[in-house]
Amino acid sequence: MLLWSVAPALSLTPYVPEAVDFEQRLRAVERVAPKGSAGASVARSRLHREGPVRFRSPVTDAPARFDLVGIGGELRPLEYRARLDGDEWTDWVETANGDPVYFGGADQVQVRSRGVRPEGRLHYVNVSGTETAASRVLSALRGAVNSALISAASVASAGAAPSQPEMVSRDEWGANLERGGCLPRTDPARGKVKAAIVHHTVSANGYEPEEAPGLVLGICRFHRNGNGWNDVGYNFLVDRFGTIYEGRAGGVKKAVAGVHAAGFSSQTTGIASIGTHISNPISQPAEGAVASLIAWKLALHGTKAKGKTRLVSTGGAGNRYGFGRRVRVRRVFGHRRVNVTECPGDELKARLKRIRARAQQLIDAAGP
Repeated sequence: MLLWSVAPALSLTPYVPEAVDFEQRLRAVERVAPKGSAGASVARSRLHREGPVRFRSPVTDAPARFDLVGIGGELRPLEYRARLDGDEWTDWVETANGDPVYFGGADQVQVRSRGVRPEGRLHYVNVSGTETAASRVLSALRGAVNSALISAASVASAGAAPSQPEMVSRDEWGANLERGGCLPRTDPARGKVKAAIVHHTVSANGYEPEEAPGLVLGICRFHRNGNGWNDVGYNFLVDRFGTIYEGRAGGVKKAVAGVHAAGFSSQTTGIASIGTHISNPISQPAEGAVASLIAWKLALHGTKAKGKTRLVSTGGAGNRYGFGRRVRVRRVFGHRRVNVTECPGDELKARLKRIRARAQQLIDAAGP
């Protein structure tokens, strides 16, 4: 019985707990009188500038402990906060465009809005194996066994090809697990890579290195199971420590269309910084990783990071441009340029000029 329990951890690759999804209907949302400040986490956001809080849900007890939460399929901006075991609430975190918020362990949540009344089903994802007391004990045991095996084997990782940045594969962050993974529903659609769109995931910024792979898995599970998409929306994700993660299946080298910018995903590659950059800048390691990834990916598809290109809108909710509209954009730009969103946040948007220049320097240094 014990051997069966720890069997998933008997591997020389890092143990990834089985991800679990669960849902519940959002309880009746109350209209609230405007008062006080929106909090530091949204102080510079578009939501804060547009007006006070209009609606707020009651405190909602989740069916089990969760790591990520959002309202499935909700593309309008909302704010969430959470807590665990009755402790202090987190800051309010703003999100939109069908993205969840990562809290890294909570059992209560509140939702609020400055626009229309939020409604729908709260979609939760637990990626840490902590949803129940029993699962917490089992995950801790498996993690300890797995760490001991890896330490004993002293496995050395192989280096990536010189022109391609090192990245964590879908196998390594748990996407391809038969149970608890995030397998695509169908084969990916193909497109083109004429530009790179930079995003932020609207996740908490204080996660640790060991939490990041689970965070990627949780985002994928929410995009697929909460929003009903085929797979994770981004082509790549980058954590605050500068680690790059393979996103949508099949799209490392090929021009696979993601779901990251309505009307333009099939003509671009979507790269998301894991964090919230409304008032927090991207870290130096992450900025360097994003620049090197953009340089490699754009050069691979025969283009460059400087200058502009033309994209053709295919329409869609939240798009700033109607179907068939030709739009001239920089080859590296932020999500808000083409969609109605604050993504990638003011602080990351301010770094895009530097990221663009750094990527072009890497392309030029590689030669023709």
